[in-house]
Amino acid sequence: MKKFTSSLIDYRVLISLGLLLLVSILFLLYQFTRHVDCENANFIVHSDDYMINNVVEYYDNTPGAKSWQWNFGDSTAIDVRQKTMHSYKKPGDYLVKLKINGNCVHEKMISISSVSQQTGYLPTIVGPNVVTVGERISFNAIKEGGESWEWSFGETTRTDALGKTPSYVFKSVGDKKITLIVNGDVEHTAVKTIYVAPKTITARQKTDLKSYEFEKPHSDFSLPMGTAEKDPLVDMMQYIPVSPKSVSKKDSVIAEKKAPEISNEQFKLLLNQVAAEAKTKDDFKDYLCGKFDIPVVANDHKLIPFDLFCQSIAGKKIKISAIRITKDRKNCIQNINVQYKVKKFMIWVKE
Repeated sequence: MKKFTSSLIDYRVLISLGLLLLVSILFLLYQFTRHVDCENANFIVHSDDYMINNVVEYYDNTPGAKSWQWNFGDSTAIDVRQKTMHSYKKPGDYLVKLKINGNCVHEKMISISSVSQQTGYLPTIVGPNVVTVGERISFNAIKEGGESWEWSFGETTRTDALGKTPSYVFKSVGDKKITLIVNGDVEHTAVKTIYVAPKTITARQKTDLKSYEFEKPHSDFSLPMGTAEKDPLVDMMQYIPVSPKSVSKKDSVIAEKKAPEISNEQFKLLLNQVAAEAKTKDDFKDYLCGKFDIPVVANDHKLIPFDLFCQSIAGKKIKISAIRITKDRKNCIQNINVQYKVKKFMIWVKE
């Protein structure tokens, strides 16, 4: 009787172990079929133009992926399709998150603009080519999608007017370079050169030629003809000592030296070379007039001297989206405003 009971217990134990082994194998097979190498996720976020109301495509092609959860970063609903589309209503930076098979999470930052990045056309400045000093002149701007307008009329280094249709009174004569920046896009600045002519002076009264008294002929002022006499000054002049010739002095007024010209785009290229460690701050010496501590406003929130800014971007992969430099009357750069991103872990982020 005891022998039979012992055999029965051993049989049940073997069955339990077999069932446990079978469940473990099935679980491992399930996990294996759902396994995704999180380091090698293959998904794409693409748009022809990352602009508000434009379609952005999302597609995942990760091997082993069975389920997807797209978070578009704008508080909209989660999308669970492998391939989907989405559009954004407001400009800004959005962090897109994709969760694969419920455990692998990948992120990608995208920037949505209110201005098309594909067209790249310049604004148009509408105004006369020749104006008169002291006269109030009206200008107009043409740019599709324009929301903000910054005008400079060439007589100062600051912004002279805001708005689409400003007016201005020129105070000096000469060629004036008018610049227009729309929506803060300094890379597509419109330029128009006009000539400011001097004010015309008109006679208060018309000249009456009939009543005008002309000069008398020279004969009325001539002395009568007579015998020529020697001028006594001729004998006196020979006793007057002649002063030695003096060395002419050069004009002591030296023309004011100005810094060389450089555009926003050229300055941007130099900063990219600093990031690639092909240039240093010393290559900007002439443009800064030797002042390496001028302020740099980075991404609208970070204030840093120029030499430290060069150190901070050296050796990094950067993408500059906008840059603006301000100069003084000697053409020396006084301050810099730059918008840029740094590539970290395959994602472009603002520092």
